[in-house]
Amino acid sequence: MSPIRVSEKTLELNICAEVLQLIRRMPGCQRAFWIGMKQQQEAKLGIDELISNVPTGLHFALQFKAPRSEPRDQAPYRFTINDRQNSNLLRLANGRPDAVHYIFPQYNTFTKMRLDSPVLLSDTWLLRVYDLRNIPASTNSLGTHRVETNPPNAVIHSESAEMKIVNVASVIEEIFTRDYPSLESRLISHTALKEWLVELESETQGNAYVIGQRLRGFSTFCVN
Repeated sequence: MSPIRVSEKTLELNICAEVLQLIRRMPGCQRAFWIGMKQQQEAKLGIDELISNVPTGLHFALQFKAPRSEPRDQAPYRFTINDRQNSNLLRLANGRPDAVHYIFPQYNTFTKMRLDSPVLLSDTWLLRVYDLRNIPASTNSLGTHRVETNPPNAVIHSESAEMKIVNVASVIEEIFTRDYPSLESRLISHTALKEWLVELESETQGNAYVIGQRLRGFSTFCVN
């Protein structure tokens, strides 16, 4: 029997749990916690509740992407980036380039997940959203770009652009081994995150479905 494709939510929950454990081991970050979007918030409830409950602290943001089901268990793994979502993330990343990343897990079967578990971060990679600030708009009607990853490289189409991707663990260790005061210059403040969400609500005229699509797979790790 062919291996079953791994859902985006399964990957997100397992990998974010590992990311949180790693961040909590960093100096001064023992009380860190993960903020993920509920499906109800994504599709129905809109953004007001999220805006009113942004916790104080510093935020490290990840935009989760799941690979396509083919080819199975081999590079290049293929992902999709959306122009509108990317533009929205760039507004958040402009002030803190190191704090907002796409995350590309190299898993599309449970077979490979079982082999690498409990360390899925060994083959999970990050790309700074800020590094995509100059990619041209998509040429297709969907406004999407195909991303092909073959670590440590990624190629973004429509117009091919090669980027470097970095293993999650090495990025976290580089950012979070700094003292807390210096983290303030690298991570997103709760005020900036709230302002970004308010801007998103205004831009979409409060359309809960559109907001949900923009925030699908988005989460932050909050350090108090």
